[in-house]
Amino acid sequence: MTGAVPGFLEAATYAALKAAFRLKQGRHYRRFIEATKSPEAAQKDLLRQILTANAETHFAKRHQLSRVRDLEDFRKAVPVQSYEDLRPLIERQELTRERCLTAEQPIYYHRTSGTLGAPKNIPVTKSGLKAIRRHQQVSSYAQLTGTEIFRGRVFAIMGQEIEGRMAGGTPFGSASGLLYANQSSFVRSRYVLPVALSEIDDYEQRYLAMAIYGLADRSVSCVATANPSTLIRLLSVVNENLDLILASIASGRLPDKVSEMAKGVKPLRPDASRASQLEQACKRAVPLSYADIWPRLRGIVTWTSGSCAVPLRQLAGLLPDRAQVIELGYLASEVRGTVNVDARRGLCLPTLLDNVFEFVERSAWESGSEAFLSLHELDEGGEYYIFVTTPDGLYRYDMNDIVRVTGKVNGTPALVFVQKGKGVTSITGEKLSESQVLAAVLAVLEGQGIEANFFVMLADQDRASYKLYLERRETDGPTGSNLADALDGRLRALNIEYDAKRKSGRLAPLTLHTLRSGAGDSYRRGRVSAGQRDAQFKVQHLQYAHECSFDFESMVESQ
Repeated sequence: MTGAVPGFLEAATYAALKAAFRLKQGRHYRRFIEATKSPEAAQKDLLRQILTANAETHFAKRHQLSRVRDLEDFRKAVPVQSYEDLRPLIERQELTRERCLTAEQPIYYHRTSGTLGAPKNIPVTKSGLKAIRRHQQVSSYAQLTGTEIFRGRVFAIMGQEIEGRMAGGTPFGSASGLLYANQSSFVRSRYVLPVALSEIDDYEQRYLAMAIYGLADRSVSCVATANPSTLIRLLSVVNENLDLILASIASGRLPDKVSEMAKGVKPLRPDASRASQLEQACKRAVPLSYADIWPRLRGIVTWTSGSCAVPLRQLAGLLPDRAQVIELGYLASEVRGTVNVDARRGLCLPTLLDNVFEFVERSAWESGSEAFLSLHELDEGGEYYIFVTTPDGLYRYDMNDIVRVTGKVNGTPALVFVQKGKGVTSITGEKLSESQVLAAVLAVLEGQGIEANFFVMLADQDRASYKLYLERRETDGPTGSNLADALDGRLRALNIEYDAKRKSGRLAPLTLHTLRSGAGDSYRRGRVSAGQRDAQFKVQHLQYAHECSFDFESMVESQ
């Protein structure tokens, strides 16, 4: 009968979880799906609600929003806004409590890096927090009813809830940390990582602590993190520190340095049998994979599009056969743009009951057009720049993000993130996009049997050329010139303007520079230390050389 009781308890707990989700979250899911039948009506009603609620604010009076009757009026009254346009009102409302953008006072701010250096603080009202919870409930309901990922426990990597306080005293921090703090105690009990681990400032020690707590739990069935590159980094920490991790699991004692930094963290239960189990796995396969560590893993909830395709390709052979990768959805500090309502098919629908969406077709916007469209006007397969109006004080806000329509549900388009709008460079009119660079590099590397830990392409305007910096997993293989020629040819096939500029000599040939091992991690640490949140870190694979602050040349292997 050994193991029968734990198995029974697990089944009973899972059954209770499903029953609770169906009872409490099913109604939110059904209401959301019902709204997708009439997206135009839902958006019209929501805009009216937002404008009515905030009619007495400075912003509303400045733009005479009392005269607005529909979305067309709204577009005429309010020009497209950037964060810098709204920053003075955000900061004024925080300091004075005047109703500058919203009638409700913000109770929290999502902090993220700003394009001009100063951080962006995105306000969250009490109503906004309720919306965040609803979005999570709809997403969780779809995952629970469509998959088995919640049968065991959840290894969720979250940010720090409170990183500091604004000048007026309101806390700011990570959206994932805020969400975790507002989960029910029952849901939080199923999470593996103690929330206190997110407060460890030291990058390496935080990953080590996560590795110890993660490996100590053999029942993990779900992993959740915004960016899959985090999981690649975590696995490298596991394999670099196996002896230390196994000793901690067996003894129940964290390494001294981790223990000093993880104040208030729950004690680690000694588990010699788990340590022995992992030791046996090491004898069968080193380095360890996630299939070795968590054989019961059923799914990873993460971003799958844009630059995340690179780490996902690395993860593909490291997971148990039955583990599926589930799209997290379009999520930014400013807005939860979509919710995945079908975990198996990855149907991500816009949060049309809480945010007003506008779009401009990609090439039109890049050509200077402001031909705005609403949800019901989008075409399947089309790519669009996205603009949002939220109940939390963002009005016609330019996300500088590009999304693609992948299908429709009840007349509402399913959206997937393509890339940042800034992921386009043009030295002499070639308009090279990050998606083209990703497609070219991944195809060439795969075709030549090369695996990459990291890569970035820089547009050097001074030399009218592109430089690819590549950290290879193996050093043997085709030479740099051969790879550069292959990549150059692939880009010419993908982009006719790039091809034309190369033919005319206006663009010099692409060059490739092999980076030393660890260069990608150094770049990541540099971006995190500069203010980018680690859990939300994304490699911008295409950048202008003069805008990139990291010195890749110092990391190039000597020839």
